[in-house]
Amino acid sequence: MPLAKVPDESGHMMTLIPFKGHYFGSPQFNEEALLNMDEFPLREDDIVLCSYPKSGCHWVWDIIHILVAGKIPSDEEIIDKEAFMMEWQPSISYDSLPSPRVLNNHMTFNMQPRDLLAKKVKTVFIYRNFKDVAVSFYHHHTGIHDYEYNGDFGSHLKRWVAGLTDSGSPFIYTQGWEKAIADHPELPVFMSSYEDLKESNLEEVRRLSQFLGFSYPDDFLKQVCDITDFSTMKARKGDKSFKNKQGQPVMYRKGQVGDWKNEFTVAQNEWFDEVIEREMAGSKLTFKYTL
Repeated sequence: MPLAKVPDESGHMMTLIPFKGHYFGSPQFNEEALLNMDEFPLREDDIVLCSYPKSGCHWVWDIIHILVAGKIPSDEEIIDKEAFMMEWQPSISYDSLPSPRVLNNHMTFNMQPRDLLAKKVKTVFIYRNFKDVAVSFYHHHTGIHDYEYNGDFGSHLKRWVAGLTDSGSPFIYTQGWEKAIADHPELPVFMSSYEDLKESNLEEVRRLSQFLGFSYPDDFLKQVCDITDFSTMKARKGDKSFKNKQGQPVMYRKGQVGDWKNEFTVAQNEWFDEVIEREMAGSKLTFKYTL
């Protein structure tokens, strides 16, 4: 695997997989999967969950998985989205999975499988406010040893804006998906934000369920909301997740809206506001930074 130590302007290194010129993947990913994502063979009844990292992908994958299964899992039924993550291993590894598969990836729209459009595969797109993503991704990169990263938050924030992390620039990613969804009305897409899912959990889960073609009663949907509540997911799955140096689960850290206030300085926040305004000019998406 062609791992490389990628520097930022402060000289801090991060171990990543460079591919296709200027793209980077997580060191846990598979190079073949990254290089051949556009060739990934999809089935017409697949469901593909797409989000930028740290935007609620574990959470929403669990919701979809339970809705598709039609039953609340027992405490012993622990399945993580990594087992269905398209960057994790070559596509042939997913051939034996029963339909409908609930797949997921963090790739930009232009790197999605061609089958996504050709077969009009149901797609779920989730986005999150950039400030909370920035904080969560910083703790992700400093918490998972494989990245070998030890920069401070300010250095990481500038690295991230420059696209020198896995999945690249969050602005290019989000703008690309927004444009693609507008340009391809034939593609069935469910779109929601992390914050809307937090604020109106039952309503959004009901809407997602209907998009997937189910008509479950509210008592079942409330059970889905309860078992996918952050504290419940952390208790059920945290021990099997990536751990940081302190032994805490990296994938289930806080799950809050507005945690960015605990990390950003006033100067960093003012600078980042300018970055967001510049990079997201023309976007029609709404972002909530507090609830």
